[in-house]
Amino acid sequence: MEDAVKFCRTASSAVVVTVWPTARSQVNSVRKWIEQSCKASILFEKTIALRKKAGVPTCMALYYGEDWIHTNCWYMESPIPSGPPSAPYAGAKWKAALTFPGQDDDTQCEMTVFVVDAEGSQGALWRGKYQIREQLRRAVPGALGNCCMHLTDDQTDALEAWKVAPSSGQGGSRGGYECDSSYAFHCARVLLDEASVAFLNDADYEAAEYENKFAVYCEWLAARTTTEVPTWS
Repeated sequence: MEDAVKFCRTASSAVVVTVWPTARSQVNSVRKWIEQSCKASILFEKTIALRKKAGVPTCMALYYGEDWIHTNCWYMESPIPSGPPSAPYAGAKWKAALTFPGQDDDTQCEMTVFVVDAEGSQGALWRGKYQIREQLRRAVPGALGNCCMHLTDDQTDALEAWKVAPSSGQGGSRGGYECDSSYAFHCARVLLDEASVAFLNDADYEAAEYENKFAVYCEWLAARTTTEVPTWS
C-alpha cells in the first residue's frame, strides 16, 4: 500500500478510481472497464469499510477546497427524495445521500479503491467516464445521478503546484464548478491511510467541535511530509 500511495504522490499518470458504496455490486464491471476498455494498469486495489455517517466527512475530504460541498449548487442535477439538505455542508450531505446507502448511521458501507497507472490509456479513462457512470447507474436499482464511481483528474499540473505550495491540499482551491478537480495524490491519502479512515469513521459532522477538528485533519492532508494523523477523540 505504501508503494501505491507513493506512486500517487509522485507520478503524473496516477489516477484513483473509487467505487462508491452505492455501486458495490459493480466492482467487477469497473475493474473490467479500467483494464480492458481503457487499457490502463491497476497497481493496487483495496476495499475499505466506512460507516454511513462517515459519508459526509469523506465527501468533504475527497472534494476538499470545492465550494459546492457547502453551496450544493449541483443539487438539481440529481435531486434526492428527501429534498435538498440543509446547511452546513449541504453539498456534502447531498453527495453522501447519493453514494452511501442505508438508513442507520452505523450501517457499514464498502468502498473499493483502485490505484491506476493511466500512462498507456491515452486519455481513455476520462473520455469514457460519463458513459461508464451511466452504465453503472442503470445497473444499480434506485441509483440516482453520479453516485457510482469517482475518478480523479489528470494531475500533471496540480501535482507540480502542490509540490511547490501544498497549503491547500490540492494545489489550490479550484472553485465550486469543477466537480472532478480532485487528484490521486490527495484521494490516496484520504482513502488508503488507515488512520485517515479511522478519523472519518469517528468524525461527527453534527458536533460543535467538528469544524475545528476537520480543519486540523485537512492540514494533515495538505502536508507533503509524513506527519501524525489527527484523531477525532
